Parts: sequence; C-alpha cells; structure tokens
Amino acid sequence: MAGKVKTRDRILETALALFNEEGEAQVSTVDIAGVMEISPGNLYYHFRGKEAIIEALFDNFEEEMRLVLTAPINRPLAIEDNWVFVYIVFEEINDFRFFYYALSSILERCPDLRPRMTRLLKLKQETANAVLKTLEKEKLVAFGKGEREALAMRLAAHLTFWLQYRGLTAPSNDERAHINSGVYATMMQITPYVRENRETYAAMLAEYFSSLDK
Repeated sequence: MAGKVKTRDRILETALALFNEEGEAQVSTVDIAGVMEISPGNLYYHFRGKEAIIEALFDNFEEEMRLVLTAPINRPLAIEDNWVFVYIVFEEINDFRFFYYALSSILERCPDLRPRMTRLLKLKQETANAVLKTLEKEKLVAFGKGEREALAMRLAAHLTFWLQYRGLTAPSNDERAHINSGVYATMMQITPYVRENRETYAAMLAEYFSSLDK
C-alpha cells in the first residue's frame, strides 16, 4: 500500500509541475508517465484519465486555499500582517496556477468542480470583506454605504483573474514578479478608502514594490 500511495503522490506532483509549466491542455497522461518513467498502464491504475488527476489536484488546492482564506474570518489579522496574508494567497494561487489559466476549459470537462470553485470564490469575497472590516474598525479606512462589500467583490475577482491578466499583458517566467505585482495591485485598490495621508500611503507602496523588482 505504501508503494501505491507514493506512486500516486508522484503522479500528482509531476502532473502539477507539467500543467503549470506547459499548460494543462498541452500535457497528456502519456507525457506524465513518460516524465516519471512509468508505463501508461501504471498511471492508469492510479488515475483513469487526466480529468481524474485534475480533480485530485483540485482536492489539494481546495484544502490549502480554505486553510488560508478562513484564517482572517476566524481570527482578525494584525494590521501589519495583512500584506503578508495577501502574499500567501497569491503564492497558493501560483502553486496551482494552471487552474486559473484554463479555468473555463477545466470546469467544462470536470463539471463537478464548478460548484466547488464557486464556493471558493465566495469564500475569497468573504475573506476580503473580513479583512476590510478589520481595517475599518481600526479607523484606517472608511467606506460609504455598500462600498466595502463592492470592494470585497472586486478583490475576489482580482485574486481570481490577476495571473491571466498579467500573463497576457506582461508575459514573463518570473513568478515572483507576477506575485509582487498582484499584491501591489491588491493594496492599491484599497488606497481610495484610506482615511489619512492617502498620497503618502500610495507613494510608500509604489516605492516598496518597485524596490522588489530590482
């Protein structure tokens, strides 16, 4: 049994790396087996098709994302921890980025994943709202009626589609640069709601994140 579990895990690790690097649509189960130097029949013993591999990877992705996203809901973050939290979210997304690059295609072929992804998107919005409520409670930001909820929705969409946008507008193999730019764009969306020294806040963000690209 231990050997079977090990092979299964290796299949998932190899598939994830190939999907992320080459794009899920470009990788077949034969490719995965070839990289692993096992027979296609051996792979089929563990996963009866590529969709089964995708669904198993989604299980891992969903578990990790829920652990991260529920943290600010269960316990408000310290103010200085918010940008670190955004980094962690983007790193988790980047680890399973093939889902985001081919989301529509994957959900069409794996329809059971659609409601699960929908729940994750809702959780992203709830998490963003929780973080914003904490900032509002600390009087660092101020919102008019409905503005906090609207911003939470925009942030959830941003977290979901940033990698696609960045990949199309600024293609690069520099994963850290993609993550840094995503975090910066997230923090800048909060700028209009900062109560005091808004320009100073925006300038500090721009200076800090520009230094990361050097």
